Amino acid sequence: MNQAEEYVKRILKVLIYIEEHVDEEMTLGELAKLACYSPYHFHRIFQAIIGETVYRYVKRLKLEKAAGKLRYTSQPVTEIALDASYDTPSAFTKAFKQFMGKSPKSYRLLYAAVDVMTKKIKELPMIHPDKIENNLPDLNLFFVRRYGNYTKSPWEAWQSIMGFINETQLDRSKMRYFGISHDDPQVTSEDKLRYDAAILAPHGAKEKGEVGRQMLKGGKYAIFTHHGAYDGLEDAFNRIFLKWLPDSRENFDERRPVFCEYFHMECIKTNPEKLVTKLYIPLMKEDI
Repeated sequence: MNQAEEYVKRILKVLIYIEEHVDEEMTLGELAKLACYSPYHFHRIFQAIIGETVYRYVKRLKLEKAAGKLRYTSQPVTEIALDASYDTPSAFTKAFKQFMGKSPKSYRLLYAAVDVMTKKIKELPMIHPDKIENNLPDLNLFFVRRYGNYTKSPWEAWQSIMGFINETQLDRSKMRYFGISHDDPQVTSEDKLRYDAAILAPHGAKEKGEVGRQMLKGGKYAIFTHHGAYDGLEDAFNRIFLKWLPDSRENFDERRPVFCEYFHMECIKTNPEKLVTKLYIPLMKEDI
């Protein structure tokens, strides 16, 4: 493995850690130690590869998560501020306005067209999960990450990981294919949208180059099935989050990402109507 590949491998490890602990306090020293670099060296490498300082990257993820809560929940701003690791609502308001261009209150009002949204939700056809899986196992994945518009970045990520599959001559007969869209295009700027193309890591295989490894945490999931072209997935997700979830009495677990599992990908260009996609929605387990 050359030096550039080693840099990427270590930074990918840090990115996964940040995403899994975004609600917690983390220091530059802790992240540098995870990457096995000195803080100074780590900070330079991180900024060169990601295009943002460590501080700004972590801060942005926290604020984007807060923006999602402002838009989709009625949680008080004070609670959202504390969840985003701000000591006071005023500090949170100042930081949020710098990043989003609006105060939290204005941002929430912007998306509070209640009558329009209510009508839209009522018109959506109901969707039901195939099943609620209470103990989905953890998934050990190889993945390639790309940034940008979700109509483009998945293709680029899949081209790269398919190249890895061919180069390493992995057995495709039992392979499973997953996609993870980490961000909401309505909240995160287009150039910062994160998409991971992933495969279940075969036993004994090793990651290489820009192919990293991550553990997708299992637990309770609602599993839905979408038949047909991928451009219909947005409508399916709208029906899940705006129609099924509020009526289900289930609680979405924001600590884990929503992800898809793809079947019959070889039909994507020739017979898109034969495509099958499983949608996995993470749910909170009830306290016993």
